[in-house]
Amino acid sequence: MRITRESEYAIRIVDYLARGNRLAGAAEISEETAAPLRFTKNILQKLAHKGILNAYRGMHGGYRLARLPEEISLYDVMEATDGLAQLSGCLEEGHECPYIADKERCPYQVAFLEISGDMEHKMRKFRFSSDAYGDG
Repeated sequence: MRITRESEYAIRIVDYLARGNRLAGAAEISEETAAPLRFTKNILQKLAHKGILNAYRGMHGGYRLARLPEEISLYDVMEATDGLAQLSGCLEEGHECPYIADKERCPYQVAFLEISGDMEHKMRKFRFSSDAYGDG
């Protein structure tokens, strides 16, 4: 299982802004995070829409975290770019299993649900604060 490239870039972007704690433009963020500018601009808009970043327009505009780094979780960032994290499509609401029609849930769906819950819990615990690196 892999996270999307968009989420990887979003994590780098939030990490960069959390460490810098200042206003930064899209071009600078793109360069510093090795994310293509086109993707960076799209991701910045999504993160701002979800309240993770504040966007400032104008000649001296840019982006800055809307909350303290310790208030932003890995889950928040991934949800902003990829939506709800689910291990399998069979966990989607209204899914009807084509293989096990006579049972409400197959054992694999139960396993996927438990693993997805564990993964979400751990992603919600990880924060973009300096202690994430063990330096305070």
